[in-house]
Amino acid sequence: MEQLLYWCDLIGIVIFAFTGVLAAGHKQMDLFGAVVLACVTATGGGTIRDIILNIPVFWLHNSHYLGIAAATGVASFYVIRYFSVPMRLLMIADAAGLAVFVVIGTQKALSLGFSPGIAMVMGVMTGTFGGLIRDILCGDIPLLLRREIYATAALSGAAALVILDELDMLPGELVVAIAIVVTLSIRLAALRWNLSAPIARFGPE
Repeated sequence: MEQLLYWCDLIGIVIFAFTGVLAAGHKQMDLFGAVVLACVTATGGGTIRDIILNIPVFWLHNSHYLGIAAATGVASFYVIRYFSVPMRLLMIADAAGLAVFVVIGTQKALSLGFSPGIAMVMGVMTGTFGGLIRDILCGDIPLLLRREIYATAALSGAAALVILDELDMLPGELVVAIAIVVTLSIRLAALRWNLSAPIARFGPE
């Protein structure tokens, strides 16, 4: 189980670092800006999670996470210079990173003995706050705050993991896989059919 979560973590780092570079490319940033954006997108959610949980920040404890994010940033920077990358790919890659990091954050909080509710909050934060920082640095309204179904997908995946973990009827690896699929399916469905949540607006005066 720990080995699976470790590889999921690495996959999430690579995916979110890639989304950071894609966002940097659409804003015409240089190599330094792209790598910075890759690193903060890949590590931002987990960093805030670990600070709140009062545990060592994961990339300070294992510096290879930051190295992988930076290396992905450099490689992706040169890839997008020679290949046209549509904004749609950024959304799909972000959905994949969201699904993986939601599970990582939720499972980490559960393993530390926190309640299911706190674990779900930590999962949502891990999955969404890296993208939140990325969008803010790019001068965009964060996906987390838009009308698109985003946080709802993250919360659904975290809830699925918590419920299945409490039932204790399935192997841990299968629980992780189901939670990832739940998050990813909801987010991709929202992208495919333009599903959205109600928006805040003033009524007629």
